[in-house]
Amino acid sequence: MEDTSFAYSQATTRARARKNRRSNGRREPPLLIDLVDRCKADIESNGWITTCLGLLQDALRRTNVSCPDVLCLGLGSPSSSREARAQLAFLISSCTILEIGPSNVSVYDPVFTDADKALFQSFGMRCLPDTDGKHAVQRPTILYMPHCDLKLYENIIGANWSEEQLARIIFVANRFSDYTDKYVYTIT
Repeated sequence: MEDTSFAYSQATTRARARKNRRSNGRREPPLLIDLVDRCKADIESNGWITTCLGLLQDALRRTNVSCPDVLCLGLGSPSSSREARAQLAFLISSCTILEIGPSNVSVYDPVFTDADKALFQSFGMRCLPDTDGKHAVQRPTILYMPHCDLKLYENIIGANWSEEQLARIIFVANRFSDYTDKYVYTIT
């Protein structure tokens, strides 16, 4: 008797073969955490981080601060900006070298996406709510503000406008003279 059972054919059509060839060469896009890790490795292999951290350690020594908090404002979105990933990598490397635990690091930028917030939480950092940059510091704090405008500096300084509070802050930011020179120039 003849076998009439159904069997799958191993033959593929030309269209399917082309589709398989095209998809075989594709790679999944790198995970956000992997992109940050690559930036971190690049930064740590470069000598300038040693110089930067030397300046920061010097400032911490002069102010007798041993374990500060870190408040990061204006970082940008690591999921959509290479520069923001590099700034985050610098922040992570700095905290590691200065022995600042991730639970002492708080971040905020209105452009953060859900992916960004998940990334920060995976590092153990805290995402803050929007306060228009009016964060009053209670402990010695490194204010890391890589991409901020003058208004945000005004808000953060205004929220800490006492000799006692300002003495708790170490800025890692753009030069204030870049803002004041520009502001004075536009007024005159």
